[in-house]
Amino acid sequence: MRSLATRRVKPEHGTAPAWVVPKSAAELVDSLIEEALAWGASDVHLEPNEEGMQVRFRVHGFLQNVMTVPQRERAAVVSRIKIMANLDIAEHRLPQDGRIRIRRNGHAVDARVSTIPSLHGEKVVLRLLDLNGVAIPVDRVGLRAGHLQELRRLIRRPQGIILVTGPTGSGKTSTIYACLKEIKSEAINIITIEDPIEYEISGVTQIAVHDKIGLTFEGCLRSVLRQDPDVILVGEIRDRETARIAMQASLTGHLVFATLHTNDAVGAITRLLDMEIPPYLIASSLSGVLAQRLVQVLCPACKVPAKRDADLCAKLLDPTGSRLYQRGPGCDKCHGLCAVGRIGVFELVTVTPKVRSLIITRASEAELREAAHSDAFPSMFQDGLVKVADGQVAYDELMRVTEPDRARADELPPDPAPAPPPKPALVPLRVIPLN
Repeated sequence: MRSLATRRVKPEHGTAPAWVVPKSAAELVDSLIEEALAWGASDVHLEPNEEGMQVRFRVHGFLQNVMTVPQRERAAVVSRIKIMANLDIAEHRLPQDGRIRIRRNGHAVDARVSTIPSLHGEKVVLRLLDLNGVAIPVDRVGLRAGHLQELRRLIRRPQGIILVTGPTGSGKTSTIYACLKEIKSEAINIITIEDPIEYEISGVTQIAVHDKIGLTFEGCLRSVLRQDPDVILVGEIRDRETARIAMQASLTGHLVFATLHTNDAVGAITRLLDMEIPPYLIASSLSGVLAQRLVQVLCPACKVPAKRDADLCAKLLDPTGSRLYQRGPGCDKCHGLCAVGRIGVFELVTVTPKVRSLIITRASEAELREAAHSDAFPSMFQDGLVKVADGQVAYDELMRVTEPDRARADELPPDPAPAPPPKPALVPLRVIPLN
């Protein structure tokens, strides 16, 4: 595959860059995929409009314009992607899903393909999954020492259910897979139920949910319990019955991992209560809840001191040795992104005897939060403040993805002005006619 950006001819002083012109739609698609992989993009968006098709990459959580595919070549590009993903090229009225396996630099990358009809044609999104990403150990996902020690204690228990919460794209799968890798051995039977299977793990039985044929989370979970499992991963708890079976499984000698969409860790408990799961079942089966978000890591080469340094340090942080930074102008090392990646901010709630008694009595979320948080297990916002004080993360970036603690709202300085959108990380490619 040839990359459009990496194949640019270095211009002479005062001249515009020269571009390698793709000869076909197939070559253009290959170039776009390799360019996205080179930039570490997580998604590629191909969005039809009146002029043609806008191509955007999601890099470090933000979309960046890359190029515009001409109107006359739009259908050929979509058809090429459908062929690669084994989709029906004659179907334009219904959404379709597929997968492409790509080899790059000696390792495999999966591209999950989704198409959907829109006003000006079919929109295509490719989710790029580096299969080597599953190799990240649990001590490198960004957990602070206290969180890491407690999480390792929970995942080594013979039974119980551990929930991981957060929005789509917050790194939940990477964290759970890191936990599975930590405990995986020949003596343990691990079975996962996922929709879809994002990464393949050797030595683990993985099942892909298929609702259209009746292969649901609930049905799979019932069958998996007859397969003598030691550890079960439920990709997502979507309904009451799945939650009930998962919790009962954790009471019968199984360690269960599952994900749940809530805003924070304590919210997972109230969500289960809203699903009409009996409080005694939650209290006796739930071991802990880990909530997480991803925030951008500032580029160390071009970050600049934050103007609100003294104010924030005085109110929220230890003023000694703290130095706050904000997004810089961009440089060659970060390719103008002002960021060099993303790191997690976490909130871990362990179900202690005190928390368990509050669950049984259906205590309010505020009471549960007060009992769950401590100096050893701070809130997600407080965990992020540590990374702000270390100079890794900008304060406005932390505010973008988390909410300040309600109990300390009066102590907080006024919210900072909204951070400006990042500068275009990629030099926009001009409209390139295909021969």
